[in-house]
Amino acid sequence: MKRIIICVIALAIAACLQATGPKVNKVKGIVRPDYLCKGDSVGIMTVSSPVESSRGKADSLIALVESWGLKVRLGENLFKREAGAFTVSDKERGEELQRMIDNDNLKAIIFYRGGYGAIRTLDYVDFTRLKKHPKWIVGFSDLTTYLSIFCNMKLESIHGGMLTSYSLTNPDDIDTKSARAALFGEIKSYTTEPNPYNRCGSVEGVIAGGNMTLLSIAMGTPDDLKIRDNTILFIEEVDESMSTVDRFMQQLLRSGKLDKIKGLIIGNFTRPKEEDYWGESVYDLLNSYTKEMKIPVLYGLKSGHGKINHSIYMGRYIKLTVTPEGGEIVF
Repeated sequence: MKRIIICVIALAIAACLQATGPKVNKVKGIVRPDYLCKGDSVGIMTVSSPVESSRGKADSLIALVESWGLKVRLGENLFKREAGAFTVSDKERGEELQRMIDNDNLKAIIFYRGGYGAIRTLDYVDFTRLKKHPKWIVGFSDLTTYLSIFCNMKLESIHGGMLTSYSLTNPDDIDTKSARAALFGEIKSYTTEPNPYNRCGSVEGVIAGGNMTLLSIAMGTPDDLKIRDNTILFIEEVDESMSTVDRFMQQLLRSGKLDKIKGLIIGNFTRPKEEDYWGESVYDLLNSYTKEMKIPVLYGLKSGHGKINHSIYMGRYIKLTVTPEGGEIVF
């Protein structure tokens, strides 16, 4: 009887440890943080540009996150402006992020805004603890710097709206609803309309990428996004010239990355410059690179800078299907 009781206790302890440990896709080795539940705590901070909205609006946006049933811990430097273009020094911002990463009471870190500055903190942050104690990191734009590193680490994150893109007046705002739904594990798939530039096919792989400019800046550095044999690349951009977009596509082409990817997803390319000068749209330009590709290519996913920014589970093994009737991404 004692032996049976000991065995039962051992099994219970093992099950508990398994339940509280990081979720790992045993086939792909991908770590997934636990989805949030009401009552969980999240951190809110900025490593990029400072908060520019009024304190009243900022407090309302923070209260909106709390209305999701979450407890909020604010970064101690969130409302400072002591280092020129940044809240505080690169070292202080990096160390603040490290404290939030190391705080096991926090189940997610949501960045207040993007802008510029995340890349300057990399020497002061150790992300490796997230492999054993994962939590959701939420952001896009300048935060592509981090999201790419997490993809390289085989750690899931959320490419999605930050507080500055949440709506205080529209309860049906996509950015707000999508960011919340991603945190609570409610996003299962997206479908898109037919697009003449689509390349049909179906493939499974790991979605990675983000803002085009940030991906380009990382090329040739230790933080360059690793293109593996199962990578499905996602790209988006805002306010860039046609020549800049073309340079990036040339980088992808001449580096051999376009030949390695298993699928390609084109998100929002918002307010492009020089279209009249080039005599074509930014999507025409992108199509000049993708029209002969032998892999599925999906245009029209409303994600990234723009009026609609659907949240994406980055680093996740997904299924991408493109047909004449449109496209589907299954997470």
